[in-house]
Amino acid sequence: MIKKYLLDILCLIVVVIVAFLIVERPAIDLNLPPSIADKRQTHETTKEETKKGERGIARYASTAEALKERNIFSPNGSYAMSGAVFKGPLPENPYTLIGVLKGEEKKAVFREYTGAIVTLSVGKKLIDGSVITRIDTTSVEVKKGKEKRKLKIFEVIVPKLSTVKKP
Repeated sequence: MIKKYLLDILCLIVVVIVAFLIVERPAIDLNLPPSIADKRQTHETTKEETKKGERGIARYASTAEALKERNIFSPNGSYAMSGAVFKGPLPENPYTLIGVLKGEEKKAVFREYTGAIVTLSVGKKLIDGSVITRIDTTSVEVKKGKEKRKLKIFEVIVPKLSTVKKP
């Protein structure tokens, strides 16, 4: 039976030996191309030491100052607070309720007329001076002076029928 498969076994051994000789060990090229090395040198990188772990190992994180200065979640890249002073008069509805977050503390998510998204809890003020008095599952109650308003996430308006019902 070995004579029958001897040629197959020899071919398999030759293929394994050739594959072993051709394969190289993986290597890391530590020489960066000049274009990448120049870009890295223009950014001022700093090393920050984190707290030592249980085994006494110190970890370092490299951060770039340019990344710290730019807010990647903002279209203009600034970290300006949404409660900043706005120029000009406020519109009639300066905010829209877009969601309610439930957790340890309920928070309402508003989109301001400037496009900023703000999360506020009960007792916090909105841009027009209204104070949040109550947060429900799909609505929020705000109070400005003596006026109370109830904001809903989904405003359902029943359309008026355009056809007349027959008696």
